Amino acid sequence: MVLKRHLILQAINYMLKELILYADESVKSGEFYSNFYGGCLIRSEDIETVKEALKSKTEELHLNSELKWQKVTSQYLDKYFELMNLFFDFVQEDVIKVRIMFMQNNVEAVGIEEYHKEHEYFLLYYQFIKHAFGLGYIPSQDDPIRLRIYFDRLPDGYSGPY
Repeated sequence: MVLKRHLILQAINYMLKELILYADESVKSGEFYSNFYGGCLIRSEDIETVKEALKSKTEELHLNSELKWQKVTSQYLDKYFELMNLFFDFVQEDVIKVRIMFMQNNVEAVGIEEYHKEHEYFLLYYQFIKHAFGLGYIPSQDDPIRLRIYFDRLPDGYSGPY
């Protein structure tokens, strides 16, 4: 019984040292901006609360498909705002951290080689993950913090955790 309790406490302690990053991108090129990369970082201890609250709100509002601002109609606009208000409440409470990176089309990159052009998608995603959330500045600890990353969909077709 003591061993089982110890293992449960150890698992809870382990979970508290995990961050979950949901990432998505749009490489579409607009007139002024392109290559949008976005992400939400959530502590594992908060993930179920966030998921349940957002799921409950989408069900309450009858928002049954993936939300995209391009698809919003006047009859759904208030519902989108209501859901986004809940989301940004979590941001304000420091439960979710949001970061967005994009490129300005009027700025020409210097020193770009063919390799960079071919692998632009992955190179930009790497830079986004590496720098956007300040993960390199987390103070060192006795136990490392685990990072679980969920990409929306990668060109290789895989969309699970990394």
